[in-house]
Amino acid sequence: MSDPYEPAHPAGGNELALVALVVAVGNVVFGSFLGLFVPLVPAVITVIVVVLGHVSLAQIRRRGQEGRAMAVSALVIGYLGIAWVLVLLVLALTSAAMGMAILGF
Repeated sequence: MSDPYEPAHPAGGNELALVALVVAVGNVVFGSFLGLFVPLVPAVITVIVVVLGHVSLAQIRRRGQEGRAMAVSALVIGYLGIAWVLVLLVLALTSAAMGMAILGF
């Protein structure tokens, strides 16, 4: 028998997981365009998506809610975005170093 003083688990899915997934997909769709004008914004949004994904997973585990698939999907998109930003950063630094070497600096 359950404890009558234990708070009831909220029914339904975790809202934060949904927010994380919507922001992640929005960042993929609109982030490349926005990155042309303000390059740092999509990278910051990607980090925010990862944080939201981890927080929502913790809430899902603690509260017994649904939405684990949405949170994991947001995390996968977020970590792929971070990897993409790192690849672009390495390519930019490599091309800058090669340009400096060619110019003799």
